Amino acid sequence: MITRRGWALIGSAIGLFVAGRILGLVQLAVLALVALLTLIVAAVWVRMSVPRLVARRELKERLQVGVQGRVDIVVHAMGATATLAVNDAFDGGRRAARLLLAPLHAGEEARAAYRFPTDRRGRYEVGPLRVSVTDPFALVQRTRFVLGTEEVIVYPRVREVLPPPEMGGLDLDREQPNVRSRIEPSGEFHTLREYTPGDDLRHVHWKSTARRGHLMMRQNEARRRTPVLVLLDVRPGSHDRASFERAVEACASIVTAIERADRPVEVMLSTGQMIGTPGRRHLGTVMDELAVVEPHGPERIAASDTRRRTGALVAIVGRVQANDAAALGVLVRDGGQLTAVACMPESTNLSLRSRRLRRPLIVANGTERPFTETWNEAVVRWQPRAHRSPSTSPAPA
Repeated sequence: MITRRGWALIGSAIGLFVAGRILGLVQLAVLALVALLTLIVAAVWVRMSVPRLVARRELKERLQVGVQGRVDIVVHAMGATATLAVNDAFDGGRRAARLLLAPLHAGEEARAAYRFPTDRRGRYEVGPLRVSVTDPFALVQRTRFVLGTEEVIVYPRVREVLPPPEMGGLDLDREQPNVRSRIEPSGEFHTLREYTPGDDLRHVHWKSTARRGHLMMRQNEARRRTPVLVLLDVRPGSHDRASFERAVEACASIVTAIERADRPVEVMLSTGQMIGTPGRRHLGTVMDELAVVEPHGPERIAASDTRRRTGALVAIVGRVQANDAAALGVLVRDGGQLTAVACMPESTNLSLRSRRLRRPLIVANGTERPFTETWNEAVVRWQPRAHRSPSTSPAPA
């Protein structure tokens, strides 16, 4: 392919030839011929210098917003090469990294790296990777595609927040066989073990202690746990751009905290669609979908039309409408806990009073205080109420 400089040289050669004919100067015609010969030699040189390369791309396919993304390109020369221009496209070709590689001998390997921005969540394509070689005068260029495209998913930012307390009410053995029970101070008797420093002395098993002559501790296992349903409001009229990003970020942070606590969690959009695939990679599939979710669907909480009910609902909402409180209440079983994360400042005045529910909580996520502080304070206030209300947990089967 002829470069801009090459086309400029062709134009100059034509101008010189025409001027030579008009003025009758042979010297100008000779200069035009020399320019054309230079272009032909450059084309032959580039054709003979086609690089024989094997390349690979090293990158992380899953990143978070704000975490610097790095792509390493490793080029292995199968034969001697000239100076190479490496072009790796990004974001559908809208941006590209342009690098230069020094000449390589056969068998040599070179490494180049660049960083791409992760200021926005989403699904991006990296590639294809093109390697170009030009003649010393940069008149002719030849490009070869070396690598295809790879996908990079940028997750929403995850804040360090506390998981909501467990409310009880789910028989793990019957309804969630894939979820392991968790050792807890409260719950059913599991086993006896020897005392270790830091154990709560209220759980000493005195009969075993007297029989063995050293402290024995009673270890309990929680057999009933309520899955937390996290509802993300995706109604277009409920958010502006900033509030929607805050909502997605809050959803990712809360779901991650619950998963790290090894507790069951489900994620639903206000449209009624469940996101994520149950199983070992549940969190990963949820984050994959949160990376690309955008406002859509009807202007009401259609999730209330489904049969999904829970004892613990965390609703992440934007601008609240008149019937939203009733729609959210439908999703919570009698005696359940409803927590609303308000991502628009005016939504903090939402009234969620209901005789069917515990005292609802409203957490602000759009004020001057960081969401991490407001959420963690709400969870700490929530903890005593959760433990003082054992009546919500059903009797063991």
